[in-house]
Amino acid sequence: MKIYNTIYTNKIELQKFINTYHLKNTSNLLIQIFSGIIDPNYCLSLAQTIKTILPQAHIIGTTTSGEIANGKMYDNSIVLSFSIFDTVLIRSQLYQLNETFQIEKIQNELLTKNTKAMIIFSDGLKSDAEKLIKDIYQLKPDMVIAGGRAGDRQFKETYIFTDKEFSDNGCVIATLSSDHLIVNSDYILKWTPIGKEMTVTKADASTLYELDGIPITEVYRKYLGKDVIRDLPTSCMSFPLLLQKDGLTVARDPIGLTEENALIYAGKFEIGDTVRFSFANIEDLTDNLHEYFNVIKTKPAQAVYIYSCTARKALLAEKLMDEINILESLAPTAGFFTFGEYFHADNIAELLNVTTTFLLLSEIDEANKNKKLIKSKTQDFDPIRKALTHLVKVTTKELENLSTHDSLTRLYNRSEYLYTIKKKIKSAQRYNNSFGLILIDIDFFKLVNDNYGHDVGDDILKKFASLLKENIREDDFVARWGGEEFVIIANTLQQEGVIHLVEKLQKKISEVCFLPVPKLTASFGITTYQEGDNHMELFKRVDNALYMAKNNGRNQYIIG
Repeated sequence: MKIYNTIYTNKIELQKFINTYHLKNTSNLLIQIFSGIIDPNYCLSLAQTIKTILPQAHIIGTTTSGEIANGKMYDNSIVLSFSIFDTVLIRSQLYQLNETFQIEKIQNELLTKNTKAMIIFSDGLKSDAEKLIKDIYQLKPDMVIAGGRAGDRQFKETYIFTDKEFSDNGCVIATLSSDHLIVNSDYILKWTPIGKEMTVTKADASTLYELDGIPITEVYRKYLGKDVIRDLPTSCMSFPLLLQKDGLTVARDPIGLTEENALIYAGKFEIGDTVRFSFANIEDLTDNLHEYFNVIKTKPAQAVYIYSCTARKALLAEKLMDEINILESLAPTAGFFTFGEYFHADNIAELLNVTTTFLLLSEIDEANKNKKLIKSKTQDFDPIRKALTHLVKVTTKELENLSTHDSLTRLYNRSEYLYTIKKKIKSAQRYNNSFGLILIDIDFFKLVNDNYGHDVGDDILKKFASLLKENIREDDFVARWGGEEFVIIANTLQQEGVIHLVEKLQKKISEVCFLPVPKLTASFGITTYQEGDNHMELFKRVDNALYMAKNNGRNQYIIG
């Protein structure tokens, strides 16, 4: 595989470029057009011109809010990227995303058994990009999906195109199929949450009306100041909202303002989602470049496609070159700045914002071990700004710990348990699985305080908490419910696994010395999530089981 990029200036120079690299002699040719000129007729005409010269080529194009080629960033230019494959079958098509569109068309027209990667460019303002990637993921979950939503400079008009047609409400897709193609995808975010969690209380898909029952513009006014309201949405790009989507941290930046003063974002929200403001983590963005490069250079790459967010470019400016240089150090790069990035890896398929996503492609199974990191020529961030970022990062982490952890035992507290159990139930409902819940009470703990004093009682609680934390699995959750009661969310699908964990804890409790208390035991209530449970019903069942264990003589477990 080879990739050649050029900045389009005129037909004569284009013809020279094509002749220089003998592109007429290639058969498996994918051309990506990234146009900073937001004129659909001009874009279509250019694509048709290229198709006339290279009739064998598959051409996909998009308007942009900035272009990337050979490790450089451009504005208001047209980048032409030519990818030549040896063994890859390329298929491409433009789809109008209207009422007649059926996802099965993609299945029938573009996918084969060995399709390894799909590149999607969709319009940036009209179509439902999040639904599109979810639906495509269901067609072929093992296929890597990458690409982005089209951009412009003013959030007014975006287009995608081929050599046959263009659309402001559609997508153009290219698929790459081969037994020999190696595909890897990843993304860079490096934004750190700040401030309290807020709950989405009113939203309609990508339009956000309220957080915690407060109008969204008032939320921005409260936390970012009154001046930010004057120039929405661009004024708040530095502080995107972060939320969790299937274990992935996703950023959301606004791209429009409605007449009702609601904000339109590049991705969807659901009622009940929890979000936080975030800020650029300058330390992570600048101090760990070599470490990150050493990780990704172990993956084969003959070409790197970059699809990075408009907001990221606006915030980081020339410092964005640091991460582009990492990728250019692996292989030639090409891409554009988007209004939302398509990302798929493992079991996650999401529309991202404020990220740099990239696709590593190679037809040779050789890592880039001998590649060296290209040194960035950009200036460092202002040291004062960097120090302030570090201060905010550390103090935010300390405040988070105070709000989510019990001050005595250092376990999670009751409020964090409630937050976690609700998320766990939501996940169980979505993926049709189960989990265990264990409620623990130290037997006759009042006698410990009465006979030995509260200082000894506190030491016993801390030691007991450490025992629990050390003997659960890494993906289990343990919290102090209150007093001498503790709760564990056991990440297991079977009741037998929960029982095994409880019996293990009973054995450890019997083996540990809790002097001056001669002997310590505990009672356990056990239950598992059942379809239809809410967090209150689930806890009532495990609480009743614990009550029975205590009522039956303690130092035992009861299954509820």
